[in-house]
Amino acid sequence: MTTREMCDIQIRGGVLVSSQEMKLADVFIKDGIVDSIERPDSGRHARKVIDAKGKYVLPGIVEAHLHPVYADRLDSLSRSAVYGGITTLIPYIGAVKAWGVEGNLWDAVNYFIDEGARDSVIDFGLHCSLVSGDLAELESLIPKICQRGVRSFKGFMAYRKRGMFLGDSDILRILSALKDNDGLFCVHAENGDLCDFIEDGFVAQGKTGPEYYGPSRPNIAEAEAVFRILTFAKSVDCPIYIVHVSTKEALDVIDMFRKWATSPIFVETCTHYLTLTNEEMLKLGSLAKVSPPLREANDIDALWKAIAMGKIDVIGADTGGHMIKSKEPRFGNVFAAPGGLPGQETMFTVTYDEGHNRRAISLCRLVEMMAEKPAKIFGLYPRKGVLQKGADADVLIFDPTREHVINATNQHVRTDYTMYENRRVLGAPELVMQRGEILLENGELKASKGRAKFLEATPH
Repeated sequence: MTTREMCDIQIRGGVLVSSQEMKLADVFIKDGIVDSIERPDSGRHARKVIDAKGKYVLPGIVEAHLHPVYADRLDSLSRSAVYGGITTLIPYIGAVKAWGVEGNLWDAVNYFIDEGARDSVIDFGLHCSLVSGDLAELESLIPKICQRGVRSFKGFMAYRKRGMFLGDSDILRILSALKDNDGLFCVHAENGDLCDFIEDGFVAQGKTGPEYYGPSRPNIAEAEAVFRILTFAKSVDCPIYIVHVSTKEALDVIDMFRKWATSPIFVETCTHYLTLTNEEMLKLGSLAKVSPPLREANDIDALWKAIAMGKIDVIGADTGGHMIKSKEPRFGNVFAAPGGLPGQETMFTVTYDEGHNRRAISLCRLVEMMAEKPAKIFGLYPRKGVLQKGADADVLIFDPTREHVINATNQHVRTDYTMYENRRVLGAPELVMQRGEILLENGELKASKGRAKFLEATPH
């Protein structure tokens, strides 16, 4: 028997799903790497055989939008990620004292690389969040951080009151520096001054209940900010990644700029914008507070239509969960309550159930948006995001027949609520593997701290 014939692991009998096709095929793994993809009767052998008959075999999900700085950090978020079929995390981090960092953005990068290597159970990259305090050293720090393997930087066009707002001239400086260093700008696009103006008017009138939060951040505030950032991006010729797009109007603006752009425009939405409406804010109060806010059914329909047409690149979770007790006031002055939702663990299963089972979105399309595209956009492909020869053997074996009910009590995070309480979902992870090592099998977590690798992003 030749060396080529014998591998460490064979995943046999499953339906292999890529962004391009679904086919019966066996995956052979050697030394933690995909050695080959073979037809079911290839005659190849392996020391260990995993039976995937009747299951989908997917690349591990790449989650590119999380904030591991609130109730959950990389330890608990990485564990919960595995339960959700996620094998790679790319969190947003920054030089914020409340997040544990003393120093500048370079110090923050090293702090979170150390934290991930110590506490995460799965591989991870990083994005940097930029705030006004980072601007003094911008031109010297960005090249240094990019060389360290962090090439995506986030800025906020909102949150002046929280000290995170970046003005137009600041953003232009950032875009110019990123263009010169093969970086990518990820942008929270809402017109912050407009949102603050409306909010201040409501507060002055005593209109502070949950019913006023959505109207304080109207659809047009997102659309205008998207128009402005894409104008800047075209002028500087810098690629842009627009995070958590939530409105039909923003999609219309993106369609227009894609006809004009010379650099890529990447678009992300999130599972909660594809499944939940402002009704949740009325029912749950600030537990449902997120920015941009949950929208209406017509926005959800527009987002799914854009997904079907290939106009949205990535679906993420934007996980930033707080404990219920930290979300006060729930129904009083909701403007004073913190924003952010849990949702990483349920991201893929809820998106699959809503998109594939209920709206007939192809599984190939979901694999593209939740594995392949984020790996490509953020410089991790072809190591991550795909099952092909030479890629890391990061595998999700998914059972489309397994029905389960989501409750806060069966989640694996510190956050003590879920936006999908009592939702019945069809389809669930059965086995999760990274670099040939089984992390989850039959509901049992087998991953441990200290095995994660920091993933350096290659130039875009």
